[in-house]
Amino acid sequence: MMKKTVLSMGVIFLTVALAGCALQSQEGRGQGRLIGSVVDEAGNPVAGAKITLRYQEFTNVLTATTNEKGQWGFIGLGRGTVTLTVEKEGFANSVIPLQVSGIKPNPQPKIILKKKSDESAISDLSDSSKEMLRQGNSLFEEKKFAEAAALYQKFLEANPALYQIRLSLANCQMELQDYETAIAEYQKVLDGLNAEPPEKRDDKLVAQLYANIGEAYLGQNKFQEAEQYFVKSMDINPSDSALAYNLGEILMQAGNPEKAIRYYETAIQIKPDWPKPYLKLGYAWLNKGDNQKAVESFKKFIEIAPPDDPDVSQAKDVIKTLSAIK
Repeated sequence: MMKKTVLSMGVIFLTVALAGCALQSQEGRGQGRLIGSVVDEAGNPVAGAKITLRYQEFTNVLTATTNEKGQWGFIGLGRGTVTLTVEKEGFANSVIPLQVSGIKPNPQPKIILKKKSDESAISDLSDSSKEMLRQGNSLFEEKKFAEAAALYQKFLEANPALYQIRLSLANCQMELQDYETAIAEYQKVLDGLNAEPPEKRDDKLVAQLYANIGEAYLGQNKFQEAEQYFVKSMDINPSDSALAYNLGEILMQAGNPEKAIRYYETAIQIKPDWPKPYLKLGYAWLNKGDNQKAVESFKKFIEIAPPDDPDVSQAKDVIKTLSAIK
């Protein structure tokens, strides 16, 4: 009887030990669920973000990817402290510690990803991408626009999140007079900027892009489209005298001196010591048939223009001719 009792105790001890091993192998496993979402700073869902869940106490590592609505989820979790790492190209990584339960309902974290700044994004580039960008900029400075465009395009294929580089690509296309491609690239930069939160959007750059698109349409003699984009640019940046002047030029070419006068006068109000708008205003008034105002504008141009400006002598001749008209 004593022998049987000892044997039974040994069996019990072995059973408990095995159960302990089984429990240890299942740590971090259970019936828990964890779901959440990932959005950008404007509250828009971020699709395709990689979520990595790591237990601090155990070796369990799980991964998931956000869907089109920015949602993600894990099942079969046990109790413990986890770290969620969220990664998405073009955004700064986010790391969040979280206590999870294998039985009770878990929180549903809403993770906000911040976009990388240009500086941080470029600093994270591979050496080959950095060299590609450097060579592209160098070729642009050397006015080798086709070669620079090819490098910028290759760079963007490898680094699509850095949409701002499309501005350099578009500028190359403008120099090559490939206006349609330039407009398409400028528009892609605009789309990227408009996706930024309003407080982080560079409105001056938006205004410049509208003006650049206007210039591209002007290069195609599409005056109506050019006017629309210059007006958009001025709405954002009304203190730009060059924009007002360019609008006057477009409207004169389109045969609308009355509207051109308005923008030449706007350019003068913004920058009264700039001679050129006075000269063009004079021709606009002349086109309208108001010789007196034309003479006044030409005289003002002569007054503030450098004496060696070739247009000065021409303006004097026009004044002389108009003065002879009774």
